[in-house]
Amino acid sequence: MAPASTADDEDDYMNMTFEEAAPNKKAETLTQKKKRLAREAEQAQPKSKAQLAEEERKKREEALNKTALDTSSKGYKMMAALGYKAGSALGASRPTVDGEKDSRLLEPIGLEMKDSRSGIGADAEKKRKFREEVEAQQDVDKKRKVEAVDFRERQQKEREDKRKEGQMWGAMKVCERLEEEEEADVEAATDAADRTFKHTKPLRGVNVLWRTLIKQRAINERDRRMRYDLHQSLSRRPDYNDPEEDGEEQIAFAKKPATTEEEDVSLDEEDEELDEFEALEVSDKLDKLVAYLRERWKYCFWCKFRYPDEAMDGCPGITEEAHD
Repeated sequence: MAPASTADDEDDYMNMTFEEAAPNKKAETLTQKKKRLAREAEQAQPKSKAQLAEEERKKREEALNKTALDTSSKGYKMMAALGYKAGSALGASRPTVDGEKDSRLLEPIGLEMKDSRSGIGADAEKKRKFREEVEAQQDVDKKRKVEAVDFRERQQKEREDKRKEGQMWGAMKVCERLEEEEEADVEAATDAADRTFKHTKPLRGVNVLWRTLIKQRAINERDRRMRYDLHQSLSRRPDYNDPEEDGEEQIAFAKKPATTEEEDVSLDEEDEELDEFEALEVSDKLDKLVAYLRERWKYCFWCKFRYPDEAMDGCPGITEEAHD
């Protein structure tokens, strides 16, 4: 016999409620899946020692850079119990003079982390040595610069003295020529091609301004003659005597000593006046020569012209710079 059916056992389709279905999500791509898995793995992976050390260093620097006291620290609570207030100085108050600031500390002394294993005061010693090395190097560089400047100035002065020395010898030759023109015939003085001038005056009779020129020329001539005599004597045996040679030939071949000329003797004599003139600077000698040419012969050494009168109209001046 079939059991009787009741209303409770039957499904009441009219009163049934259905849960709302979740919306369909878009299917995850392979690339998105890989990135998601990488993020999850990175979050789950523990930090390395280097990362932890770096975080600890940042926290330490952040704490050291803070100037305000941490009100939650035990130290602050102890000072507050002793009467300390935030923003006030530590210690008992001191009387100050007008305009003088309170020297008491308002903040705790900052910490300095020491990375090396050197003892206390080693850094100060290193800084002192480094400062001394820097100062020594600066002194060396300064000295080198000064020496370089002095060297350039010395070179420039040497070049200028050499140039003025050439001008000095030229001025001496002009004085000699003008002196000859006054003592000799104009035609004989200007005929330089056929003239072989030989000084006949005694050396002390020459003006001291160009006496050096005459003396140097005589010394060169004496040296040339000695070299010639030496060359001739070496060309023959000294122990050979030719009975047919006369006295002059024997002198020429250094068989007999030649008679010393008075001029050669005067070259070795002391001349205080000439020594005093030669002790002057080259520029001073040149100035004396230029001034003497203008005064004695109305001749301008820079213009290279002899003027007819003392006015010397047309000459810019006595110095070389005036003729530039």
